Amino acid sequence: MGKFTRKDVWAVIIISFVPATIGMLRYFLVDDTHYGNEADAWTNFFIGTLYSLIITSSLYFGCMSILFWLNNKMPWKDNVGKRIVVELGLMFTYSTVVQFLIIFAFSRSVLFDEVLVNVSFYFENILFGNTITLVVITIVEGVYFFRSWKESLLLAEKMKRENMESQLNSLRSQLDPHFLFNSLNVLASLIKKDTTKAEEFVGDFANVYRYVLDVKDEMVVTLSSELKFLESYVSLQRIRFGDAFQVRVNINPRPMILFIPPLCLHELITNAVKHNEVSLENKLTVEIFNRGDNLIVRNNVQKRNEEVTSTALGLENIAKRYTLLTDKPTRFEIIEGHFEAEVPLIEIEE
Repeated sequence: MGKFTRKDVWAVIIISFVPATIGMLRYFLVDDTHYGNEADAWTNFFIGTLYSLIITSSLYFGCMSILFWLNNKMPWKDNVGKRIVVELGLMFTYSTVVQFLIIFAFSRSVLFDEVLVNVSFYFENILFGNTITLVVITIVEGVYFFRSWKESLLLAEKMKRENMESQLNSLRSQLDPHFLFNSLNVLASLIKKDTTKAEEFVGDFANVYRYVLDVKDEMVVTLSSELKFLESYVSLQRIRFGDAFQVRVNINPRPMILFIPPLCLHELITNAVKHNEVSLENKLTVEIFNRGDNLIVRNNVQKRNEEVTSTALGLENIAKRYTLLTDKPTRFEIIEGHFEAEVPLIEIEE
C-alpha cells in the first residue's frame, strides 16, 4: 500500500456522482419540488456533482497520502497507540480544514445560495465528511491489516518449510558418510575372505549408493521405491551373513503409493543388524508389514555379547525426520522378545 491506481480514480469519480444522482432520482420519481423546475434540477445536479467530486477527491487522495506517509515514517509495528493518535489527529484536522475551505469557496461564488451557508451548514457538512473519512480509513486499514496478516502467515510458512528442509538436509547428510563407512569396512573384510562375494558386493553396493545419491535432495519417497532399494541393500547383507539373515516383506497394495522419509528402512534394518547377533546358530529375521497406514518393521532380539556403541544416528534420526514431516507419532519398543518399529506412512495431497 503506497501508490494510487486507476481503480482509486474511478472509485472517486463514481462515488462523486452518487449524492447528486439521488437528488435527480427524487426529482423525477417522487416529483420533489425542492429542486424547483427541471432546469434548476439539472443545475443543482451539476453543481452538486462538482462539489462532491472536489470534496471526495480532496479527502480521499489527501487522507490516503497521509496514510502512505505515516506507513513510512511511523509504522504500526513501532508504536500502535502513538500511531492511532497521530493518524486520527492528522486525518480529522486535514478533513476539517479542507472541507471548510471548499465550502467557503463555493459560498463566495454563484454556485451556492449564500443564505443557506451558515454555521449549521458548515457543521453538518464537515461532521458528515469526517464521519465518511473515518469509515473509509477504517476499511482501508482493515484491508491493510488483513493482507499483512495473510502475508505474515505465508512468510511464516515459507520460513518454517525452509527451516524444515535445512534440518532434513542436515539429518540426511549424517546418513551418507555413516553408510559409506560401514559398507567399505564390509567390503575390505570380504576381499580378504572371498573375492567372488566381494565382486557381488561391489555391484549391489553401486545400486544402493546410486539410490542414496538419487534421494539425497528428497524429503520423502514412495514406499514402493524404498522397498525396491531395499532389495539391493538386503542383498548386501546376505552376502555378508548368508542364510543367517532373513527379511520378509508382506505389505498390501495401497500403502505402496504412500510416502516415507528416504533411507528409513535402511536405518531400521541397519539398527537390527547392529544391535543383534547374526549367525547360523542365532538367525536374525526382519519382518516388514503394514498395519493400516502404518509401517511395522520387527526383528527378533538376540543381543550381541559385546557392547555396541550407539552413534544416535539411527532411530533418533528417523524420529526427528518424522517430527519435521508429520504430526503422527513413531514408536520404537521391545515386545515379547521382538524389537518393533512403527512409523506412519505419509499421504501427500496433489
